[in-house]
Amino acid sequence: MYYPLRLITIRQHYFLSKPLVRFLSNKTNDEIVPTLLTQHLKVKPVTMLTASRSPGYVASPHSKLQSMIWSNPIRNVFITKKPGTTTTREAMVKFITHLHDSYPEINVIVQPPVISEISNDFKTFPEQNPNHPHVLFTGENEDIVTKTDLMVTLGGDGTILHAVSMFHDMQVPPVLAFSLGTLGFLLPFDFSEHEVVFNQVMNSRAKCLHRTRLECFIVRKNDPKKISKLVSVHAMNDIFLHRGNAPYLAYLDVFIDGEYLTRTTADGIALATPTGSTAYSLSAGGSIVSPLVPSILLTPICPRSLSFRPLILPHSSHVKIRISTKSTYNLENNKINLSIDGRPYDSLDVGDEIHVINETGTIYLNGSELPPEYNSPDLFKRKSKIKYSGIYCVAKTENDWSLGINELLGFNSSFRFKPAKTKNDKPSNCSFEE
Repeated sequence: MYYPLRLITIRQHYFLSKPLVRFLSNKTNDEIVPTLLTQHLKVKPVTMLTASRSPGYVASPHSKLQSMIWSNPIRNVFITKKPGTTTTREAMVKFITHLHDSYPEINVIVQPPVISEISNDFKTFPEQNPNHPHVLFTGENEDIVTKTDLMVTLGGDGTILHAVSMFHDMQVPPVLAFSLGTLGFLLPFDFSEHEVVFNQVMNSRAKCLHRTRLECFIVRKNDPKKISKLVSVHAMNDIFLHRGNAPYLAYLDVFIDGEYLTRTTADGIALATPTGSTAYSLSAGGSIVSPLVPSILLTPICPRSLSFRPLILPHSSHVKIRISTKSTYNLENNKINLSIDGRPYDSLDVGDEIHVINETGTIYLNGSELPPEYNSPDLFKRKSKIKYSGIYCVAKTENDWSLGINELLGFNSSFRFKPAKTKNDKPSNCSFEE
């Protein structure tokens, strides 16, 4: 039998669409059980799948990109989308249908809220299995990340950032991103190309651009019990310290490789990857940096001093920022907000620190080291399991980045002149428009 839109839950209900979709769970062990959701769609637990497998990446002296080679065939594809939009919902159903029709060996993984959006959109059976419904695998995020071979995103840059954040302390699978009406620097492919591009990925004929991530360690000096439960937080775009809605400026002490650099009096500071150089850092006056340049960008946000200019640091740098204050009066109100890739974290107090390094690690010079609580065996054990650090994004051409800053930013665009017409329709003095 099947349950028309009456499913769910493991641990949690999702109120994301009507009628409410729930996952039918086993009451004895609280696990998802295979369930026929509609006549054409069946849901299975992602824990049934084999563990994730990674491709190899081969560099060429004649290319800036790396070839993605699958020694073992792709089996598990995780698809995520921008929520709540008709365009991405229809595209996801179309893409899943294509995979089931053309690659029946592929297991499609989605998050639980997605099922609530697309469950009624499957109207036919797969072509190669006409007697069986479409099958989707789902579960908790911590289970999904251990099963994903390839990640496909449908939406904009924010969709990619959200999906990558799920793999905060582990290896990120290769990312295949399709643009669906949202402009972004991480979206080389239009969705109309999905059949051709996915075939190239499947047959090891795709090229990848390697993007680095930053690793941020949060140290709470005044309250050891508030030390972040996360060993570290990773950033694909940027790490942003700011004063929030406070009326006063932020006082931040900046250290580079253990050496005191400066105390900034400003609205805040942004630390960005080259990928994030076209985001908040750019709006604050930072440089545009190619993702092929290994570096860390340090950009002040509205500094009081005009001589505090943006810096581009070597990717091996260890950046420490300590929350400071001008006076010791009313310290409880001297809080600084922390955002990583657009996600807010608990505010920091005077004396708290963040330590930022490249995900691949760094060379700690004299006076430069992580706090002892982060030099744990568990951290090194997790890092040892990461074969390929950073993020490998499927690229379209060698010049995706150059095309992006021209087409999306209008880099160095001049004014466009048009003749102004008089009442007699005769050209007069020229006017211009942006």
